[in-house]
Amino acid sequence: MAFIGASIQDSINPTFPAVHTMANEKVTISCKYQYSVSMNNLQWYRQQLHNTPPEFLVLIMESGQMQTATPPHPRLNASVDKKNKMVNLEIFPADVADSAMYYCALQPTVAGNTMSTIQKPAQS
Repeated sequence: MAFIGASIQDSINPTFPAVHTMANEKVTISCKYQYSVSMNNLQWYRQQLHNTPPEFLVLIMESGQMQTATPPHPRLNASVDKKNKMVNLEIFPADVADSAMYYCALQPTVAGNTMSTIQKPAQS
């Protein structure tokens, strides 16, 4: 018997449920991840209005390569701390327009398993 989908051991969770900052300051939003098979793609999205779909920000692949939104967001910088299994999104300088619900997502890279994405909101 075989199951296709994310393992129950795979997870991603924000380190803080809400982050507050002042305009022109640096803000870092972080999520801690856990995966059971191989390194997964890590992603960031944001949803600025309640009734709009999340907007793709960045995809970080196992190789460390990043695929950013088109056009890219110049004040956003994503990074991965593989040792501590953390994915970070830095916004600098922060602006009122950055107020949104931010989502970190973990997507398995196993062939044939691209439909299971685990996402947890990280508010800012």
